[in-house]
Amino acid sequence: MASPGTPRKIVIIGGGAIGCSSAYFLTRHAFYNSQIHSVTILEASLIAGGASGTSGGLLAEWATPKCLAPLSFKLHGDLAEKHGGEKLWGYRKVYCAEVDLQAQNVDASGIQTSSEKVNNGKSTHPSSLDWLLPGSLKSYKEIGNHNNTAQVDSCLYTTHLAQFAVEGGAKIIKGRATKINYSADLKRVVSVTYCAEGNTTDLEASDVLIAAGPWTPKIFPRAALLTPRGHSVVVQPSRNLSPHILFPHIKPAPGDTCDHLISPEIYPRPPDALLDFETAYSSGPDNYEVALPPSTEEVWVDYQRCEDVWNALKSVSQPIHDGKVIMRRACYKPQIRQHEDGEEVGPMVGPTGIEGLWIATGHDEWGMQNSAGTGLVISEMIVEGNAKSTDCEPLDPKHFLKGEALAT
Repeated sequence: MASPGTPRKIVIIGGGAIGCSSAYFLTRHAFYNSQIHSVTILEASLIAGGASGTSGGLLAEWATPKCLAPLSFKLHGDLAEKHGGEKLWGYRKVYCAEVDLQAQNVDASGIQTSSEKVNNGKSTHPSSLDWLLPGSLKSYKEIGNHNNTAQVDSCLYTTHLAQFAVEGGAKIIKGRATKINYSADLKRVVSVTYCAEGNTTDLEASDVLIAAGPWTPKIFPRAALLTPRGHSVVVQPSRNLSPHILFPHIKPAPGDTCDHLISPEIYPRPPDALLDFETAYSSGPDNYEVALPPSTEEVWVDYQRCEDVWNALKSVSQPIHDGKVIMRRACYKPQIRQHEDGEEVGPMVGPTGIEGLWIATGHDEWGMQNSAGTGLVISEMIVEGNAKSTDCEPLDPKHFLKGEALAT
């Protein structure tokens, strides 16, 4: 802000974790005064209606990018401590490991065939992983522990941050942004046009933050993104599972001719404000075959892809096999480009080259983890002109945006 007393009308396009975290930190900034400033979240469907409501919720200090992940991990811990996140959105410290698993032929009575007997010698993995079938765990490589890894329920985190932002003075409008309007010289933003219940309205703005995830290019084409779709299930297991998030590679069961066994990530979850029992979240691989629909409300869930996740889970865990699926979901992620695990590609966070127009997208698989850090640094950029909490130069949108920095 030019000065703490200069009125600002900030419009955030997108009610996912990035947009809601940004609204939260804007309304907590020392210069923010709800009497003269305004923060509005403009959401086309539901708060946390996209990936922010369906992701696994892994938080990791060791995530990418290195300029943002440690800050964001710490902020998640601070937010949980301040607002009771352990109860409200299932925040807890966890272990995380890469594992090789051998699928088993199993039914309600237990393993029917196994490639090896149970190893009664010295184990190289935690004994609390007894929820995996005997003989299934071939290797265990810990990549995260209670010092650097945690989890949240992504939907509950996002909806509560939105609620806290409203309590701080922000407001939420349900409407689909259709156009960003600029000054006559095309050098600064002046308003956002949105459609709600068949009516079109212009919302005056001194600043516009585009945080629409994979839908960002619809309103700002210079932000070219890939939009992979992923499927997930939430299972109520027959008993509680230890807090170990697993990134597995699963080999088919002995004698199984199936060539379609996938290796879904496995996230045991604690009870939270939504469910009073423990669950297990699991997500399968991304695919690029189905185009992005107009809104989160029109995302199509492929039942077979969810069944593929469920079948893989049942082949490595008796409590999961004996449990039941309570949710089947799909979502799209904003991806700058395909990349290797651990390779740093974005996100893009910062100014666009047009006065008052900001962008925060392209977070890919680390959207929930980096939501808090993104919210803080983008609030500092909007309010003070640049980020104070960390060096965000590698995330500058100028490295990723296409075309000229001139409004069209």
